[in-house]
Amino acid sequence: MTVKRITWTTHAEDRLSQRGLSRERVERAVRDLHPIREDNEGEAEWRVDAGSFVVVYAHPDYQDASTVRIVSVWPKRRERRRRRHLRGLS
Repeated sequence: MTVKRITWTTHAEDRLSQRGLSRERVERAVRDLHPIREDNEGEAEWRVDAGSFVVVYAHPDYQDASTVRIVSVWPKRRERRRRRHLRGLS
């Protein structure tokens, strides 16, 4: 299934500038990774991990199988920072 159209929630659009991500980069990741998407346990049905950021989205968007609706996007934390944080918890 090819993603032909992408819509955005206001929340997701707000996150782009707050998190230093571009609309084009996020949309390309959704289109490229849609065939290997994962289930998401939150508001959105699907999740794709683009390496440096994660996108959650709904598909189909209002019964349109060629459209996805991006719900949120965020950059992933660098692994080194996370390990340091986890060390402090033990």
